[in-house]
Amino acid sequence: MSQSSVWYDCGFNVTCIDTGLFRDGLAACYLIEHDGEAALVDTGTRNSLPRIMQTLADHNISPEQVRWIMPTHVHLDHAGGAGALMDEMPEATLVVHERGARHMITPEKLQAGSLAVYGEEAYDAAFGQLVPVPEQRVCIAADGDSFDLGSRRLQTLNTAGHARHHYVVWDEHSSGLFTGDTFGVSYPELNTGRGSRFIFPPSTPVQFDPTAWHESLTRLMKMPVERVFLTHFGMHEDPAELAALLHEQIDVYANLARQLGAEFSRKLDEVDSDAEALADAMQRRLQSRLMQHSLDELAARQCAVPPSVIRQKLAGDMQLNAQGLLHWLAQSAPPVARA
Repeated sequence: MSQSSVWYDCGFNVTCIDTGLFRDGLAACYLIEHDGEAALVDTGTRNSLPRIMQTLADHNISPEQVRWIMPTHVHLDHAGGAGALMDEMPEATLVVHERGARHMITPEKLQAGSLAVYGEEAYDAAFGQLVPVPEQRVCIAADGDSFDLGSRRLQTLNTAGHARHHYVVWDEHSSGLFTGDTFGVSYPELNTGRGSRFIFPPSTPVQFDPTAWHESLTRLMKMPVERVFLTHFGMHEDPAELAALLHEQIDVYANLARQLGAEFSRKLDEVDSDAEALADAMQRRLQSRLMQHSLDELAARQCAVPPSVIRQKLAGDMQLNAQGLLHWLAQSAPPVARA
């Protein structure tokens, strides 16, 4: 398998590029080549630009050959580098979900929200400044739309659950889905034990919807899918196993949030609590339970990675997951219903 320090060849003229967000092996984007044209699915952040440009050079692809830039949704680990890439690739069109297009054209609100979460110094180190994309270079991707790379067709399919502005890309040539966050997070270094792989749903704020997520997965698994290309992280085969595990974990996450909500609701009835302090306590408690659930799952799979290292690798994920679950809980989420 051909590879460098930042990319590896998945076969099918698909290259997985490590975008370098926070650590190696956390986030990827994908280069697809066919008939002298190229597409990028997801973009990493603006700070990922040197890695992407080096990968193009390693494959003897000029920026002018990139026809489509396809962020699966507008969270910054998937779309933060879109504007900067568009500046470098004069023939490219940005393909974006209709709910996310305005954030790519005028990204000030998107950037302000992230600055509020991370602070200016941490934000700049991780993501870099967002670059607006000219509206005339933006194509709204509707469900089922096709985008050609010569004789190769890429099709966008809307997949709510993680975010309402999410699509995946179906590539018949590889029998593969480029899934963004729809097929969850499965880090290869944690899949070294026995039995099934470890996977979890990124319930990142603020649009987690377990019912819609189940429906999206069920729809995708009716297709002849043989492999999935995850942003977090890499190519995985036997997608039916991953989908079954992810269905299970979506339910587990929703139920952990509901259980915690019920516990804290009783506390509110018992004492006159400070609402802000109670919210902080809920987040810490849920984050701890999500982490412990992950540790238990990995121990059951006899994962050889020490618990201290697992905690380090998953700390950021579990913090965001707890935030998203509590936001969903506060919106009086309906009962989970699997399609």
